[in-house]
Amino acid sequence: MGLLMENPRRNPDTSFRRIGDEGGLVVIPGRAEVKVLNPVGITVFSLLDGSRDIDALAAAVGDEFDVEMAQARQDVIAFLADMRQDGMLAGDGPSEETGS
Repeated sequence: MGLLMENPRRNPDTSFRRIGDEGGLVVIPGRAEVKVLNPVGITVFSLLDGSRDIDALAAAVGDEFDVEMAQARQDVIAFLADMRQDGMLAGDGPSEETGS
């Protein structure tokens, strides 16, 4: 499964900003679109530098938000799937595979 890349990275053309403790905003390149992320989402997004695998990301979520590892891993995988669809991961784009 392509989504479960060993060390996912955010698209280098995206930019994000934390907004207090409530989450943050991500600007998606070439789409004039902004995504609002909750605190868990912004934590995961900020860690996507290519140095962590999904288990390391899940461990960080589990530690910071007091969530069991299995649930954290499931949530990270779902979040990465959404990010891939929106072109927020390196090498991904919403229109690359679908043509739309």
